[in-house]
Amino acid sequence: MNKIISLVILSILTLQIQAQEVGIIMGTARDYMREGTVEEALIKLKSMGIKYLEGAGARGMSNEEYKALLDKHGMRVIAGGTSFEKLQSREGVQEYIDQLKFFGAEYATCYWIPHKGDDFTFADMQKGIDVFNTAGKQFAEAGISFLYHAHGYEFRPYDGPGTLFDYMMEKLDPRYVNLELDVFWMRNPGQDPAALMRKYPGRVPVTHLKDRMKGSVDNLNGRQDKERNVVLGTGDVNIAEVMKAAKETGVKYHFIEDESSRAGVQLPLHLAYLRSLESNIKAVQFSVDRLHKAMVDADSLTLSTITAEELTYGHSSGTIENKTVFMESLLSGKSDFAKIDFPNPDITVKGDVAWVRNVMNADVLDGGRANKISLKILYVWVKEDGNWKLLARQAVK
Repeated sequence: MNKIISLVILSILTLQIQAQEVGIIMGTARDYMREGTVEEALIKLKSMGIKYLEGAGARGMSNEEYKALLDKHGMRVIAGGTSFEKLQSREGVQEYIDQLKFFGAEYATCYWIPHKGDDFTFADMQKGIDVFNTAGKQFAEAGISFLYHAHGYEFRPYDGPGTLFDYMMEKLDPRYVNLELDVFWMRNPGQDPAALMRKYPGRVPVTHLKDRMKGSVDNLNGRQDKERNVVLGTGDVNIAEVMKAAKETGVKYHFIEDESSRAGVQLPLHLAYLRSLESNIKAVQFSVDRLHKAMVDADSLTLSTITAEELTYGHSSGTIENKTVFMESLLSGKSDFAKIDFPNPDITVKGDVAWVRNVMNADVLDGGRANKISLKILYVWVKEDGNWKLLARQAVK
């Protein structure tokens, strides 16, 4: 039975990863390009389940040849890069529009605002804003969305409220310019990438996913040792929270980027982490649903197997039950649930521990009559032998 459940979850997972539209920026595939032909690299990426790409073109190959290979293998260019210099003229922008439209791309991205050394100034920011708003309008009129990929130097203080990043977000016209949020480069100046997504909901349709080695020193220069790109989920970016915030705030595409010398080796591990993360979230959701059904049905077998032996079950009244008392209350009818609604729970997974928050709306039978209750619930789940079990529950009115 457990094997069947695992297969079902894996099937759901595959669909979910595709629905989240996870791809790569093509620089991450540079090792594969060096090892063989462009087509062989695309075949390798396809075998990993990748079909969304950032990068409109391939070196040493015409656009027509490259597009034919992409079409052959069912891959799509979603975004392409631009240079700040060419964005300053209508002719330069039009060149990018023609290129991106040829590949059917949705986004144009600029990765850098030029500045002298590590001295990023208010004047540099003002120029960036002016160029981006003007170019973004031209892109929008052509049906392409324009994004700025910040690198962290934008978080410097200035003679105004907040940072230059705050000033930038206030002045960029959201109709024409939004963000490709590189979570590594947002963490590098000491920021919380997930918090930034939540601060600017709807302004981040695309991310670059990469993790930073624990112990890295923050800086405001937009620079870091490339070898500090580590496997997703093992660094200090908190990728799990990033993915959670992305769902909340409308991110459409995630592009994995790995700038380290280990990119070719680490790419399958990045993908495995994302799949594992999604799998665990789905599995916890499945377990919550099973628990609630078992509570309504007074199903002793499921209640026994889905709860940990150390269960502590807290009621809103302050009463605490252990596993034995919890089950006796349900099986005897002392606690008699007729219906439990628990829509859209907030699930966080960290290793073999998960916690779930939500409001439970339930019908409880009292002498044959249904009384409605509404409680705030916190569940804590632990993974034991591959299965998620309820370890603790607390209700609050």
